[in-house]
Amino acid sequence: MRIELNSAPDHMAGRQTSLHIWALIALMMFGVVAGFPLLRIRIDLTSNPALLAAIAAYTAVTIYYAKFRAEPSIVAALISMGQLVLLLVLGVLLTYVAIAIGLPLRDAELQAIDVWLGFDRQRYLAAYHAIPALSALFNAAYLSIQPQTVLVPLVLLLAGQQLRMRQFVLAFGLALLATTVIATLVPAVGAVVYVDLAPHGLSALSADIYTPARTIEALRSGTMSTVRLDDLEGLLAFPSFHTADGILFTWALWRIRWLRIVGLVINTMMIASTPVDGAHYLVDVLAGAMVASAAIAIACRQRSAVRAFQPEAAHA
Repeated sequence: MRIELNSAPDHMAGRQTSLHIWALIALMMFGVVAGFPLLRIRIDLTSNPALLAAIAAYTAVTIYYAKFRAEPSIVAALISMGQLVLLLVLGVLLTYVAIAIGLPLRDAELQAIDVWLGFDRQRYLAAYHAIPALSALFNAAYLSIQPQTVLVPLVLLLAGQQLRMRQFVLAFGLALLATTVIATLVPAVGAVVYVDLAPHGLSALSADIYTPARTIEALRSGTMSTVRLDDLEGLLAFPSFHTADGILFTWALWRIRWLRIVGLVINTMMIASTPVDGAHYLVDVLAGAMVASAAIAIACRQRSAVRAFQPEAAHA
């Protein structure tokens, strides 16, 4: 397998990318540490001791390989995966801050844009559910976001594409932060509640059916003051982070030929299922695609900048 960090520009770009990831983690950490007390929300750190123990053990293993075994390649891989986990946990926590700020919901405007775009939600739902076996396959693709978040970076590491791995982690963090900031300014409860259950809203939904809309409502009303680490939820509607992730996964795997088509098919299905299984508006999907494209462009700029300053190394 080809090792991507095989030149001075690539090595330098990888280090710069890692530094940018740490800066992004610090920024998100500040948002969590400052945002939760300001909004009078607390994190129950005792609710998930297994997560805290795993983080501590992972840190210890990384320090061991860095200080006692001196295995730079292993340390680099461990750091990249650790950065991804930190970005994910901090990003999810930031979504609670975004919702709790409680700016006016913009579902009416988002639905109006869908109508302007000519998107017929009811027809889309009918087509989606027309073949149960196919809709189940699409739902599985939608739920693949969690395993893919772990498997995609691992595949990149095993394929020797360390720089691509770091670029993926940076793009992932940028997309997650951008999505959270935008969702803070344009909060929404989602198409299922606003459109599908109209005019009754959540009251028309059975209590045994899961929806993050209940948590959104509790945060906005101030009745939820504690966030448990063993029950974290994805709360954002606009833009769709599932869509952003689908594009990021596809891009990350594109250079691995035997996974290129697999990644494209699975993630195309994930994005297609987002209006249904993710209760999103079509405009959420379009905005998620724009966020992912911008994040990828920013993450890739570091390598281009380094090569511009070292043309002789770039052609070595």
